[in-house]
Amino acid sequence: MIKKILAAVDGSKHSDKAVDMAAEMAQRFGADLVIVHSLIHGPVPQEVRKLSTEKIPEIPPMSMGGASVDYQVPRAALESIAEALLKNAAERARASGVANVDTQWDDGDPAQVIVGMAEKQGADLIVMGSRGLGDFKGLLMGSVSHKVQNLFDGSVLTVK
Repeated sequence: MIKKILAAVDGSKHSDKAVDMAAEMAQRFGADLVIVHSLIHGPVPQEVRKLSTEKIPEIPPMSMGGASVDYQVPRAALESIAEALLKNAAERARASGVANVDTQWDDGDPAQVIVGMAEKQGADLIVMGSRGLGDFKGLLMGSVSHKVQNLFDGSVLTVK
C-alpha cells in the first residue's frame, strides 16, 4: 500500500504534471504527499525567473576566445524561487483534495536531494517529470529522473 508519495518540482511543465499525478494518487490512496525542490544551479530559466522576489542578474554575454564567465545567482533568489514553486504546488495538491501536504527544499545534486528526502521521509513512491529545466549538461551527464530511478530503492513514476 502507498502511504507516502514524494513529488519533485523544478518549475517545468513535466514537473507540474508530476505534482498533479502525485496529488491524484495521494488523494485516491489517502496517502501523505511531500513536495520537494533542489535549488537551481547555473542560469535560471525564464519560466521560473519571475517567481523570485530577489533580483537575478542576466546571463553575461559569452566572451570571445572561450574564456569562462563567472555567473552567480544570489542564494536568496534561489530560495525565493524554491518557496514559490513549493507553495504553488502545495496549493494545487490541497485543492485536489490531498489532506496532508508537506514541502521541503535542499541544496545539492538534484537526484541526490530527491532520493535523500524520499529515504528520510519513508516515501513509498517518487513521482517526477521525465524532463526538467536542465541544460545541455543534462544531455551529456544523464537526466535527473534516470539517476533517481537508479538510486532509489523503491518505485519511481516518471511523467511526460
